[in-house]
Amino acid sequence: MSASTVTPTVRREIEWDCQKLLMQFYGYLDEKRYDDLADLFAEDGAWVRLGKELVGPAGIKKAMTERESWLTMHLVTNVRINVIDEDHAETIQYITLYRQEGVDPEAGPPPVVMPLGLLRHTDKLVRINGVWKFKRKASRAVMVNRDRVTHYDKPVAS
Repeated sequence: MSASTVTPTVRREIEWDCQKLLMQFYGYLDEKRYDDLADLFAEDGAWVRLGKELVGPAGIKKAMTERESWLTMHLVTNVRINVIDEDHAETIQYITLYRQEGVDPEAGPPPVVMPLGLLRHTDKLVRINGVWKFKRKASRAVMVNRDRVTHYDKPVAS
């Protein structure tokens, strides 16, 4: 079934499920629920994160170890979902990213800082056995705090 033959009711159901997937992703990321986050990806799903492609749930979980002392908040806006067909969709969303490194949870909440950056995320989603998953997730910096972020300005080695 192509996008032109998806009924308005089914389209809304798909859009709702895809939006829920997006919100779960950012919630799990900020809550450090990395097993749950990795399970949101297809077995061959990829996440292009900080210039590196992480493939499959195992690759994603392994990369999350570097952010154990980070406190992040991803504010999600301008979500757009394009239904391709009953089992495929694409999304675009903007993220305002707040991040503190070296946070000690026992020390209480750290001070508020300026956002690290404004990002544009694009996703390809696929429904597998009735469950929506990320097939590919990628982000692009739109604006960054150049005092804290440099990797967007340089080619990243593989």
